Amino acid sequence: MNPLTIFEDFLHISRPSDHEQEICTYLCHFAEEHNLEYTTDKFYNVIIKRKSNNGSDDTIILQGHTDMVCMSENNYDFTSQGIDWYIEDGYYKARGTTLGADNGIGCSIILAILGNNELKVPSIEAVFTTQEETTMIGAKNLDYSQLTGNKLISIDGTTEGVIDVSCAGMVSIRVSKRVTYEPQEKKTYKLKISGLKGGHSGTDIDKNRGNAIKVACDILHNISDIQLVTIKGGSKENVIPSTCECVFTSNEPIIISDKYKRQYPSIAIELNETDTCLKAISLTNTKIILDFIYKLPIEVLTYYQDRPQTSLNLGVIDVDDETINIDISIRSSKKEEEEKHIKEVANLANNLDFQLVDRKPFFSFVENSFLRDKLVETYEKMYNQKVVLEHVHAGLEGGIFKEHLKDLDICVISPNLYDIHSVKERVEIASVKRVYDWLVETLKEL
Repeated sequence: MNPLTIFEDFLHISRPSDHEQEICTYLCHFAEEHNLEYTTDKFYNVIIKRKSNNGSDDTIILQGHTDMVCMSENNYDFTSQGIDWYIEDGYYKARGTTLGADNGIGCSIILAILGNNELKVPSIEAVFTTQEETTMIGAKNLDYSQLTGNKLISIDGTTEGVIDVSCAGMVSIRVSKRVTYEPQEKKTYKLKISGLKGGHSGTDIDKNRGNAIKVACDILHNISDIQLVTIKGGSKENVIPSTCECVFTSNEPIIISDKYKRQYPSIAIELNETDTCLKAISLTNTKIILDFIYKLPIEVLTYYQDRPQTSLNLGVIDVDDETINIDISIRSSKKEEEEKHIKEVANLANNLDFQLVDRKPFFSFVENSFLRDKLVETYEKMYNQKVVLEHVHAGLEGGIFKEHLKDLDICVISPNLYDIHSVKERVEIASVKRVYDWLVETLKEL
């Protein structure tokens, strides 16, 4: 079977996080068509099992997630339609939206293996989880008693020839403030920050892409008589925000430093006077919000060797029902640092409501891994290229699987994906074929 043909099916199916019903139905039909045992649950997780046909007593877990990050340029309705995709220069791409190759291509590779009866492979337990991009509620509520394998290959990485051998955990925090409004007669302005690259708050956090919310609030923080009217930026806590818009009032001259253009060449900063607003958020409430964001360290906080170990991302700010909500994520592969920076954010938010919303575990590097050794050996033999072992600064479901299956040997692989979680997302077609062949040959060896 061709994984690309299956991926094109995925592209036609609506599958935002928390809307995985349709793709769940597709997976169940696939299992039925190929006479494979399967189960599903109320979270729309699907487990499909294929029995060994090569005489092996081993069982391998293959894993991917069915949901996708939904970003668009023009308020695309992901809940009612698939992706407007095309092929260009050897890549699958999307018109003005995320593509969903993260993790649709991984799921497609797994299905292509399940559906090819000619392959001589050990028993496979294929697990397709839901809401990985948001709450990981699928993996958290999976019935792990159905799984017997002690080796897991997840196809949820980003780069061919790289094996993710550990991952960071992530803590989701919401800081909020119930605000009061008051009449005002100052001039009203609209500030818009755009043009930043955005990206994944783990894998791209060290690439100096800028944070639109942080830039906007840094500009506003220097205005002494400022009062916010509205502010909106970002879309998800695990995405670096590329845009932010706010309306505010002030009688001061508004001066914007050119340092932002020097630091982020692609940035666009628009400031225009607009129709006068009759009311605005109080000066005190505005200052509390802006002071909090101004002091918030939105960056890589610590490194281990040459890679991020702990980081903080400010993902979303919005006003809803007279409450300003700020969504923050802290990623770390070290428990002590995670706890330290949670406390630091809580201390900065002493005049705000602080809520720890969610916590996703990490999994650590293990010195001895039969699965890793076999993947490395097979890839280097097939393609005469060295495999890179990566300690990824992103949350992966392997951390949750590891909590439930204590002796699990975990490796994460992928074809080449670029600019995931953004409208520039694309997947290299030739790489999909190579990774599929790599996985098949590895399974034959197990």
